[in-house]
Amino acid sequence: MKVIAITLGIIIALAVLSVLTVIYTGAFNVATAWKDPALVRWVLVTTRESSIARRAQAVQAPVLDVANRIDNGFRTYREMCAICHTSPGGEVSPLAKGLNPEPPDLSKDEDHMSVAELFWVIKNGVRMTGMPAWSPSLSDEELWDIVAFVKVLPNMSAADYRALDHRLSPGRE
Repeated sequence: MKVIAITLGIIIALAVLSVLTVIYTGAFNVATAWKDPALVRWVLVTTRESSIARRAQAVQAPVLDVANRIDNGFRTYREMCAICHTSPGGEVSPLAKGLNPEPPDLSKDEDHMSVAELFWVIKNGVRMTGMPAWSPSLSDEELWDIVAFVKVLPNMSAADYRALDHRLSPGRE
């Protein structure tokens, strides 16, 4: 039993030493232009998805199919989100091209996230991804409007998006 405890202690000490070596030598490249190796990407994505799923369990979604909710969400999305997440058929912005990980194109598919998970992410942001927390700037009602819009976005064509933009902002070019 003593040998097992000593061996386990040595393994833990080596693991801590290895982590400290990576941290203090700058061995891990933090540049966004550098693509993470598959193992690092898997660890980061799995950690992010598990964390979001766990924290979103406590979120209670309101009814999203109410008058003006999608329109209001569109306005906010266009002003605050489209710069990174683009619009249907839109070009990826120079800002989004420089982010690592790349922001998801919400017009293509975001069905793997529940409305509670989307709300949690929009409200709290995600560290080290470029996704800000919008809760300091927007109310929960405004955040739910964005969620309502994002859930219909994958079914929207570029023409539908432009028509909605024109209908809600007729003087905007």
